[in-house]
Amino acid sequence: MRRVQLPGSDGDGPKKVVVLSYLPLLTGEPGRVLSVGDEGFKRLMAEADRCPSGLADACLWMAEGGGVFPIFVLPQTHATAEHLLAWSENRPGDWFALCFAQRQGRYVAALFPNLVASVERFEAAYLASHDEPSRAASYELLFRPLAFVSDVRHTFKKVKKMIGSTSMVGFVEPSDFDPATPSSLNAEHIQRVGPFNVCWNAKPFDMSIEAVLSQLLAAASDPENN
Repeated sequence: MRRVQLPGSDGDGPKKVVVLSYLPLLTGEPGRVLSVGDEGFKRLMAEADRCPSGLADACLWMAEGGGVFPIFVLPQTHATAEHLLAWSENRPGDWFALCFAQRQGRYVAALFPNLVASVERFEAAYLASHDEPSRAASYELLFRPLAFVSDVRHTFKKVKKMIGSTSMVGFVEPSDFDPATPSSLNAEHIQRVGPFNVCWNAKPFDMSIEAVLSQLLAAASDPENN
């Protein structure tokens, strides 16, 4: 699970509010507030830990209209795609950016959530249920991007120039993909979501994600995760 800190107000509210942003398949009540020591909070964190990691097994590239778009080979892919659409209120392009980065000889492709909008949605829900803003001094956001991290042997250089300023993202189940014959993938098994704005500067929604990229790369480089 990734963590990001954002400043809040100078009001007389709590010093810090933990906001659950996007975590694959995690559902909850908008605006619900739990104290860190509550049993309900502990159960929610345990449920979040059981949610999918969001890391794709592979990333394929589909040619379309003179360009290409990525396809994440992801367990529970259809449930994840439907949850992503529900979480983004069927406006995925407003709530996620498709980020690409090259670091340490690898490339990263990630659907990164709009964290600022997550705070705004929390405050709107809190106001609706409490008739006043939270007046939090700061926010700690917990989230998991949907992402793929390549190994050092990849063909990203060949497809990079064919990625447009906006892009769809495809999702497919591992059982529908044979690594030995990737061209045999049935297009009818691909669930498409988007389009998303494409980000190359590691600052989707004007937020630096360099720390998150480092965490993803470190996890991919860990022998225990390979």
